[in-house]
Amino acid sequence: MKECPETGIEAIVANLRGQLIGPTAPCFKLDMSRQRFKLKSLQTSVVALLPLIVCRTAASQDESFVNVTSDAGVSYRQWEPPSGWIKHVPQVMTGGAAVADYDNDGWCDLLITRYRDTDLLLRNRGDGTFENVSELAGIDVVAPSNGAGWGDIDNDGDSDLYISVADEAAGPLRNLLYINRGDGTFSEESRLWGADLEVPHWHSGFSICFGDYNRDGWLDLHTCQWAVTGPGNRSVLLRNNGESGGFFEVTADAGVEMWDDPEVSGDPEFTTQAFTSRLTDLDLDGWPDLVVAGDYGTSRLFWNKRDGTFADGTAQARIGGEENGMGLAVGDYDGDGLPDLFFTSIYDSRRPEIPISGWGVTGNRLYRNLGDRVFEDTTDTANVRDGGWGWGSVFFDYDNDGDLDLAMTNGFESDRLENETPFHTDPTKLWRNDGGTFTDVSTSVGITDTGLGKGLLVFDYDRDGDLDLFIVNNLGFPILYRNDLANGNHWLRVEPRGRYSNRDGIGAVVTIVPDGDAPMQHREISGGSHYLTQSEKVAHFGLGASSAPIPLVKVRWPSGIEQEFTNVSVDQVLEVIEPETPYEAWLNGHFSEEERAEEIITGPLADPDSDGMNNIMEFGVGGDPQRADRNPPIEAIHGATHNEKLIKFRRRNLPRGISVVLEKSTGLQVWQACDSSDLEILNVKNEDEWGVETVTARLFGESTYVRLRVVLEN
Repeated sequence: MKECPETGIEAIVANLRGQLIGPTAPCFKLDMSRQRFKLKSLQTSVVALLPLIVCRTAASQDESFVNVTSDAGVSYRQWEPPSGWIKHVPQVMTGGAAVADYDNDGWCDLLITRYRDTDLLLRNRGDGTFENVSELAGIDVVAPSNGAGWGDIDNDGDSDLYISVADEAAGPLRNLLYINRGDGTFSEESRLWGADLEVPHWHSGFSICFGDYNRDGWLDLHTCQWAVTGPGNRSVLLRNNGESGGFFEVTADAGVEMWDDPEVSGDPEFTTQAFTSRLTDLDLDGWPDLVVAGDYGTSRLFWNKRDGTFADGTAQARIGGEENGMGLAVGDYDGDGLPDLFFTSIYDSRRPEIPISGWGVTGNRLYRNLGDRVFEDTTDTANVRDGGWGWGSVFFDYDNDGDLDLAMTNGFESDRLENETPFHTDPTKLWRNDGGTFTDVSTSVGITDTGLGKGLLVFDYDRDGDLDLFIVNNLGFPILYRNDLANGNHWLRVEPRGRYSNRDGIGAVVTIVPDGDAPMQHREISGGSHYLTQSEKVAHFGLGASSAPIPLVKVRWPSGIEQEFTNVSVDQVLEVIEPETPYEAWLNGHFSEEERAEEIITGPLADPDSDGMNNIMEFGVGGDPQRADRNPPIEAIHGATHNEKLIKFRRRNLPRGISVVLEKSTGLQVWQACDSSDLEILNVKNEDEWGVETVTARLFGESTYVRLRVVLEN
């Protein structure tokens, strides 16, 4: 830890009687024109990717998607059961996949889970085809694999792989964690990392998701269990212990327990049979919340309390009306800047003629985010209720027109009931977004899959600027749909590379501000699941017909750091590299590269404008190190009683990297940090600059002076 010197702090010690103690030079006013981060000052690389020239089967203007499964080398069978096997759960609900550039060659690779078999790692050759490198890479454990996800859990610059399992067996069952060695091979280390979740005989693991829920820079894990039978195989939250290594189970302590232990609390009252989860910032406070799609009316939403714990807000949020929450999509479908939720479920138009057989009948749910942690059900007005027996789902802009379209897989077959027969050939759905309502365009654009679809994901596997679709069919063969829509629309893709945040940039929010009347677009880099699957961790924007540069691209990192880029060219991949620390980001916003080379200007204790307040202090209170301000960062507000005083001060509030503490004293000799026992926060106003707040508070007890102490992490 590095702490500012007393001489710097005393520059902003304010006498509660209205006098300024210490040097009397004025403080500094924020000059927002200096807080615009430029590409040249961030060591940020911009890579323009030219379309890949490969032999293609021509598609008509309307028929956007072409089935290239065999030509691309991704044709395989998800599972071939033994002769006489009875189709039953959970086997008939399996089928996962996930994409990432595991070898860092610039091309997105594909991992496919296979039930009771070795999983498939398909390396993207860059010519439109994939090669199976599973054995060579060490992806070789035979397991009842199900959900999958990639995440750089050790922040070493390459993607690691986590896989859930679901089965009943004679021996122990455990999840798998493959650590990327960086040379194209992996080591299975789930036990070593404490992520195996091993149980004696029965596991019902489904989707997994990555996210940094406590914003410490390390990716945490949430796992879903469908058939919960005990503490060993319930849904859990695993906290990443960072540099010390390993995961620690924090489910109950974090407030996201979804299972009632009958030995502790009597008969279970509420157990979520979880299929899919996502760590995502739904209220835009910068902290990832947890949303879970659960079967039998048990979906949940937990709001992040910013202290390592969550609060259940399901009822107040007005979600959970779907009877069988299975798949989950998160995205701003109406373009208002707020992320919305889509849950797949079961729609049965035969009711009430056909007796209910353990499933719901009212179909999917689309919940529009109204802000203030409240949603409204817009399923019918958006026309997305009927999706058959739904599973995986994803928002994505398939036609690059600037709004999010919606796709879902569906279909179900078991040997349980004849009533399930109508769902055996449910067609995959693709709904085009038409101004906030959706139109089913599946067959017209070439989506004709009628298999037992489970997982699906999107990625630009051929790097041509549009999103391709991959579908996993249970007991059958997958489909890779290449997007060949040639409508002339433009695009931008933003790839984050975290340095102070997690390496994948999961949780970063990218916003583009286009010219004219075009609305802003927001995309969050997600480590979550659609149902057993994970799409590529890229912010993809369709831009419509305009080829003009984008006036402004903004990136808000999980660390709290914000960056802005101006006049960004279209039809390219923009690789954004996060500054190493918030302090470095702040320096980049105020000083040129030449100035930053001078320690006398940018060192933590430097005082470029000679006002008696060094850079650390300027950073901590949101000041400008190059411009004076006559308004002090601490203001005494008169009219309070002797033992109760009102005070207003500025601080930069980030999850880590800096702390700003208000201290009080009666004689300038002994200082005491103010806490909740003697300081009541009355109002917090967010300023325009990232992380800066103006706080109005009531101070209790005897005190004559107050000051701000700023502590900066190295």
